[in-house]
Amino acid sequence: MKIWLNGVIKNQDDACIATTDRGFLLGDGLFETMRAHKGKVAWLSQHLDRLQDHTDAIGLDHSLLPTPEQVRQAIETLCAEIDGDDAVIRLTVTRGSGPRGILPPDTCHPTTLITAAPFARPITDNGLILATSKVIRRNPWSVAGRVKSLNYLDNIAARREVASYGADEALILSVDGTVAETTIANLFAVRNGAVYTPPVECGILPGLARQCVIDWCHQNDIVMHVASIDPADLTSMDAMFVCNALQGLRLVQSIDGYSFKPGLKTTKILRRLDGVFDRELSLGIDI
Repeated sequence: MKIWLNGVIKNQDDACIATTDRGFLLGDGLFETMRAHKGKVAWLSQHLDRLQDHTDAIGLDHSLLPTPEQVRQAIETLCAEIDGDDAVIRLTVTRGSGPRGILPPDTCHPTTLITAAPFARPITDNGLILATSKVIRRNPWSVAGRVKSLNYLDNIAARREVASYGADEALILSVDGTVAETTIANLFAVRNGAVYTPPVECGILPGLARQCVIDWCHQNDIVMHVASIDPADLTSMDAMFVCNALQGLRLVQSIDGYSFKPGLKTTKILRRLDGVFDRELSLGIDI
């Protein structure tokens, strides 16, 4: 398997990252997960814009990142090495090596890694089984919650917890008890033809797919509520779904044992949105 490390294409087994790298030692870094089709990435400019915003948020000079053209070329090269037309791309950036301690060095030399692996959606998908995490909450004031941080311990803990309940994915609440998101995706609900999603202020990471849904609703005169959602209100919804830039839209079968039964109006909205993601994430190729 080939990887791109600091500007050089290498065999994965030949790649080396320093034992003093702050990403490895402290989780001091960021990442983007992207969907590629035939060597081209959907929403690449938006992904790179967000990565730049997040490097600014953690005080890392974004001028040290690879250029968009370097990223495009790396992705095309890596995609040519794998089987199939669809790939999952991960771009990882750490602050690089540093001395012992929390405070980063004045001069940083980031480590940048790009990998590609085959991607395929599930052949059959009956919807996700969600369970609410009882131990993890989103913190609106946390820097790590506002960026695509390498530190995923909260998400790992929540996923392990709900797996013990027999669920596929965790619903994570905000510190105020309102609905936030899942471990890897933004969450939406549909009721009486209107779409609901939690606001950024509750501590979620505002995903590119989330913005795609919001924009599509506005463009198609579908009522879109970006507002706090009480967990008790979820059972009054006709349907729930989650979305991210890799998987697109995935329906929720049930939450904490309550099963959704979407009607015709809701089903029509969901099918149209699913078609939007199919077109967007394949860049219109072969559609």
